[in-house]
Amino acid sequence: MKYSGPGNMPLRQGYFTRRDGRESGFGWTKIKKKHAITKYGAIEFITKGPNRKHQGGTSYKQWAYAGKYKCRNGVCRLVKQYKVIVAVQESKRHAGRDGKPKGVITGYCQGVVRCPAWVSTTLNKQNQGVAAEAAPAGETLRSGYQPLAESLRTTLEVTATVADTFRYKSEYRPPAGTTAAARRTEEALHQASYSSQQ
Repeated sequence: MKYSGPGNMPLRQGYFTRRDGRESGFGWTKIKKKHAITKYGAIEFITKGPNRKHQGGTSYKQWAYAGKYKCRNGVCRLVKQYKVIVAVQESKRHAGRDGKPKGVITGYCQGVVRCPAWVSTTLNKQNQGVAAEAAPAGETLRSGYQPLAESLRTTLEVTATVADTFRYKSEYRPPAGTTAAARRTEEALHQASYSSQQ
C-alpha cells in the first residue's frame, strides 16, 4: 500500500480465528472476515492519508471518514458517518523473509464490529479518484480525511446528446457521429444565402 510514513506498507494475507470465545489474527483476512472491509483500495486510501498518530513503539494509527447522505430537493443531510481506522506496525522483527515491516494489522469502523458495505465502496472510489457514488433512493456517499459536513448541495449533471452537440456548435462541417438525416433537418432549418439584395 502507499503509505504516508516511510516507504510503502505491506497488507499481508494474515489470518483470523475464533476459538473458545477468543479471537486472534491480523492482516487482510482479519479485516475482511471480522470487520467487513472488502476493498484493498479502501485500506490504501487511509494508509496514504495525512492522519497518522503514533501509538507507541513502531505502531501507528491512521484514519479517514465515510458518510452517507439523504438528499431531497438538491440538499443532502448527513445521516451516518464512520471514522475508519487502520492500525499499522512498522516493525520488521516479525516480517519473515522479505525484510519488510509487518504492515497493516487491522482496519475497522469505530463503534461497530462490521462496517456497512457502502463504507468500503466509497473509500475505494475516493482512492481511485472516481466521483463519489450516487446511492439509490435519494442518497449519496462521500469520504475524506476530515469529518464530513452536516449538509451539502447536489448539482445536476446534464449530458448533451449528439443532436444537441450538432445543434449548438458552429463548424464548417457537422461533428462526427451525426446522422445524414439529422444534418439535412438542421441544414433545412438554418439555411442562409449569399445572393445580393436588389
